[in-house]
Amino acid sequence: MATSSQIAAYLRVAAYAIALFDYLESLPAEIRLYAKQKGPFKLSSACILFIMVRYLGIAAMVFGGVGFFYHGFSKAECDKFYWLAPVFKLFLYLTSQAILAIRTYAVSRKSKTVLRVLIALSFVCALVECISTFWKRIPFQSNGNCTGGNLPGVKIASLYYVGCLAFDVVAMGITLVYLWKFSNSSRVSLSGLAGMMLEDGIMYFIALTAMNVLNLAFFQSRDTTIQSSASSLGFAATTIFSSRFILNLSERTRRDGLSGDNSHSSRSHMPSSGRRDVNPGTRSEAPDLIITVQKNVITMHDIDDESARQVKGGANWGAEDASM
Repeated sequence: MATSSQIAAYLRVAAYAIALFDYLESLPAEIRLYAKQKGPFKLSSACILFIMVRYLGIAAMVFGGVGFFYHGFSKAECDKFYWLAPVFKLFLYLTSQAILAIRTYAVSRKSKTVLRVLIALSFVCALVECISTFWKRIPFQSNGNCTGGNLPGVKIASLYYVGCLAFDVVAMGITLVYLWKFSNSSRVSLSGLAGMMLEDGIMYFIALTAMNVLNLAFFQSRDTTIQSSASSLGFAATTIFSSRFILNLSERTRRDGLSGDNSHSSRSHMPSSGRRDVNPGTRSEAPDLIITVQKNVITMHDIDDESARQVKGGANWGAEDASM
């Protein structure tokens, strides 16, 4: 029967393998995203968020792996090193939640009520995550390695995943409600980019919920080796699905020939024939996350002729929200 140390090692190696496979597979799309930028110091908000969520996740996994697999730490070194993985984890999850919040706000067509809910939710969840990251976390050493967690009977660290789970549930619920609402109001099926966002959102929610529940259960254990053993899976899932959302959105924008810098109304992208004339020789600029979501999801580009006429005649429905 496998020991707790072996189980922890297996889970970490599985997370690294999954993350590496996804990184290599999505690297071409990442390069295309960089190629769309105006310059190294003029990155779009989507690109900045992508870089943060992707490489904060990689850093968290690297530091977590070094702490677990390297057995040459002294006590003084471990007292400093064991903070690195949880701190990078905190910034990773906060960035991921920012991406989810921006998407949810954009899909709601900049609803002030949704904005207030997201701000309040972000503050509460961030507070819970910060407290659970730093309060009563201590280093553990076994055969010279260096990990962190709570002493038996102290379950503060597990509250971190309660905050993450609460944010994901509320944000995903709001997104589903608005996507369904707009698809019904415009008599348009959830296809094209809207369908992609719905599929991405559901996959994100299922994966992150599963990882949060698993980590929540593991941090209840009195075995300190087990407590953080599933964290790497959480890092991998958060990094993969958050970065994939931006990459998928960028790839969809590239295929549709849209530009995030275009501030025209949404009607200019909805000819009655349902077709878009795209100059293949024109390179679109880097898409802004909010603008792209509004132009594609809210105006529903993949619509039929009848729906196009209904939307076009609907008193500029959504035009104001499609520009910045």
